[in-house]
Amino acid sequence: MEVILMDDITNLGHEGEVVKVADGYARNYLIPQDLAVEATVSNLKQLEQQRRAIEAREAHKRAGALELGERLKQETILIRASAGEGGRLHGEVTPQNIADAVAQQLDIAIERRGIDIPVPIRETGDYLITATLYKDTQVELPVRVVGMDDDLTEVAEEPAEEAEAGADVIEQAKDEADEQAQM
Repeated sequence: MEVILMDDITNLGHEGEVVKVADGYARNYLIPQDLAVEATVSNLKQLEQQRRAIEAREAHKRAGALELGERLKQETILIRASAGEGGRLHGEVTPQNIADAVAQQLDIAIERRGIDIPVPIRETGDYLITATLYKDTQVELPVRVVGMDDDLTEVAEEPAEEAEAGADVIEQAKDEADEQAQM
């Protein structure tokens, strides 16, 4: 059965797309949940009339994903994992671990299915992970994996140093502005 999707559905399609699905899936799940309507001639005409609104919502979602991507690029996600000798982890870091860490540290929900870890993370260190935020919008997410017993003072020093450097620049700009005001 062909249906018109009324919302984005993972592994099926996006809002406004016409897709072919099993009859039972459409009748028992998609249509009762208002996730899809049957692709009749009148519904297809109505879809064409709604196309602009769908495109506007899609552009809004894409813009939100790009903005979120810029924010995520600037942050380093810290993941604490149980590690043994030489930084070797007991297990590995999963997409769910990364999604949970992002939610906890940045208060941003990202879909674990959109996180791509090309090589399994089985050691402590810094990694770049690709996360798909919306359709074709992807971001390189910096991830730092540390052991449970590792001292976090060295990790905390880096942002503190950057903050001190930023404060120095602000202070210098204030001094220059004061000098110009006195002239």
